[in-house]
Amino acid sequence: MSSFPSCIQLRALAALLLVAAILLQPGPASGHEAVLPGTEARMLGCPSHSNPSGLKLWIHVKQWCALPAVRGQAQFKLQMQIHNRDQEHSLDISQSHMRLVVREFDPDRWTPPRHGPTTHDRPIRTTYGGETVWAVPANADSAFDTNPIRGVPENLTFATHWGLARLGPGATLNPGYHEGDLVFYVPAPHRHGAIENVVGMAYLKGHEIIALCHPEDWGPREEAGDF
Repeated sequence: MSSFPSCIQLRALAALLLVAAILLQPGPASGHEAVLPGTEARMLGCPSHSNPSGLKLWIHVKQWCALPAVRGQAQFKLQMQIHNRDQEHSLDISQSHMRLVVREFDPDRWTPPRHGPTTHDRPIRTTYGGETVWAVPANADSAFDTNPIRGVPENLTFATHWGLARLGPGATLNPGYHEGDLVFYVPAPHRHGAIENVVGMAYLKGHEIIALCHPEDWGPREEAGDF
């Protein structure tokens, strides 16, 4: 057996060092925000492009998980980091702005959770890189379904833990356990694998994709119960 650390171990060590650096920085009292040094903040995520709204931000999928859900759908759980690069204005980070962008999507087969709060947002068609894509909304906060795994009693689907509205000037969302989590249902595609069908995680303003992180830029895939 090799004595060298694995990629997972190295990534875990890097994450611990980053968390330590964040915790040593002074920040606002809210546990949902911490201000990172400018250089570090610029390097962490996928930046926004030039847009008519003048929004300046980056987004990053800190960690994620994907498993079968219910009614022929897959479920993706993503924990988000968001940085507001605007030093003068706050950023709207309401859940409706956060979308999972996919290539193949059948809206007739998409059904949000049937327990808990109702999911009011609906999938929309838009374009990215000259390609027509679908932007899928996250399930409502705390909504869920029962028994996604046959033969396993009393199991539930993942749940969104968001409840966030705005991010202050220059601030960064650095979520902890059961914070900053978004859960998406996506009908199983016919022409792609579940993850291959994903274009990326995006921040939208209306139908315009302002920032997008491709899956290869996401953080590590982890057990859903770990975050």
